[in-house]
Amino acid sequence: MFLKSENRFRKFFSTALFLAFVTFAGCGNQSGKTPQAPKEEAKEAAKPKIDVAKYDQKYNDLALFLAGMQVNSGSKLAKLTEDKGWQDHQKVFAEKWAQFRKDRLDSVEIWQKAELSSFTDKAKTVFYPFGGPDFFFAYEFFPDAHNYILQGLEPVYQLPDSITFNNTNLGAYLLQLQNSLNVLLKGGYFITKEMNRDFNVGILRGVIPVMLLFMAKTDHTVLDVQYIYADGDGNFLLDPADLTSGNNSTVKKQSKLPTDIIVDPKPQGNTKAKNSIKGVKITFTDSKKEQIKNLYYFSTDTQNPSWDSRKSLQELVLSMKPLIFFTKAASYLLHGQDFGNLRTFILDNCDYFLQTDTGIPLRYFKKDVWDMTFYGSYTKPIDTFRYAFQQDLRDIYKDPAKVKHLPFGICYNWEKGTSNMFAGVKKK
Repeated sequence: MFLKSENRFRKFFSTALFLAFVTFAGCGNQSGKTPQAPKEEAKEAAKPKIDVAKYDQKYNDLALFLAGMQVNSGSKLAKLTEDKGWQDHQKVFAEKWAQFRKDRLDSVEIWQKAELSSFTDKAKTVFYPFGGPDFFFAYEFFPDAHNYILQGLEPVYQLPDSITFNNTNLGAYLLQLQNSLNVLLKGGYFITKEMNRDFNVGILRGVIPVMLLFMAKTDHTVLDVQYIYADGDGNFLLDPADLTSGNNSTVKKQSKLPTDIIVDPKPQGNTKAKNSIKGVKITFTDSKKEQIKNLYYFSTDTQNPSWDSRKSLQELVLSMKPLIFFTKAASYLLHGQDFGNLRTFILDNCDYFLQTDTGIPLRYFKKDVWDMTFYGSYTKPIDTFRYAFQQDLRDIYKDPAKVKHLPFGICYNWEKGTSNMFAGVKKK
């Protein structure tokens, strides 16, 4: 249906352009001045806007509230924004974010447009293991993606039906939220131990509030939040419809998967609800409200035995090819054999990647398979991970002709001029 509409539009556009040219030629250049080139016309018809009003606004209101942004006047949270605790949060977080934009974010966005824009022209799914709830950098590096699949050890909890400042935990939580984001705003990554400590207490627990906050700060509109459960073997109970939602599905619906919808925001009465929440699917729109997007987060270990048993997760990822693999502060886990099966899965199935030296070691990226570009500076890992030094990577970075500039700091060596990233495109 879209292709037919597009063809009709192209025929109309070509005819209109031809007539305009004939008219212009017939009139001649009577002034003697060099005619100005006409402004470039829109290349495609405007996409219809998504009607966000048909969705429950409570999730987007919560995202705005946590981000220190004004909620809709009719929201149940509107009254809470009059509280001094929230207003203090708004002021402090706005100041931190402004500094973050000045120090790092503006440079990231300029660099992304120059170096990575071709990635999501072809691939619309980002697979981000070890990212935790870091939707923010997944989006900043790949803003045109339609699907983001994140994994971490941080837990998922159900959002409360209502919140109030009568519960002093909320004020404490907002302060805790600011503190937890300090490392991300400074170095571009989370610390798992700190998140497990900070996000396991209070009225708002787990990773969902953080991801909602990032969606608000990146001008997205949250449409829905659905919880994902696991069976007794730890395999995720996914709706088979999710396995064919990619733009180039390579996986057929598996008969062994449950046919009922397990992604369920209200699990009461569902016999599978006895399983703890192990993941979440957040549906949201882009800033123009023209594209519905999906963020999946899975709380799971990815060492070999665990990864091998997560068949439905693997099928979900594979159904959304072509894929971009992204990771940064990955604790060098993909260097060892304990995560070798995940590493093989990534190398076999991803067509693009962006990572720091903390991800897959350079030696696994075969020169006859990948075209690679290197950015920034690499000397050695921080002392905590000194065992993960890569001599072959160091040899490349010794030659300035082989390395491009990285205008921001990120990951464990977060100071500008000390960080590295390298990107790859699989050869055809």
